[in-house]
Amino acid sequence: MCDSDPVHSSMTRATIIWFVGAAVVGAAAGGLHLLRSDLGGAHTGTPLMVGAYGLTALAALMLYHGVVVAAREQDAAAGPEQPQQVQKPRKPQSQPGGSPPDPTVYTFRGGKPVSDRSRPPRP
Repeated sequence: MCDSDPVHSSMTRATIIWFVGAAVVGAAAGGLHLLRSDLGGAHTGTPLMVGAYGLTALAALMLYHGVVVAAREQDAAAGPEQPQQVQKPRKPQSQPGGSPPDPTVYTFRGGKPVSDRSRPPRP
């Protein structure tokens, strides 16, 4: 999935390090939570509880930081933002003879009027 070209790769080395680190810390937190559960022996020590929840919070922060790093890298790879050109609104063209434009008729670049097709044709 990762190309050799860093601009087109989905994740760079720094992003992968943060995600893998978060996975390792999360696995350690999961092991501590397992020790606290009935399945793991229902250990009730306060340091075990503090460690389990502390590692869970650390894994969440590492994962968040990895996402932020990935977003920065994608922004940097995209280059500077190009300003969008603002088009001035055009005045509606009047119909031949000076009458106001019909709101059910649109004029395209070829100059040929096209009627609104959302209504059934008039009898």
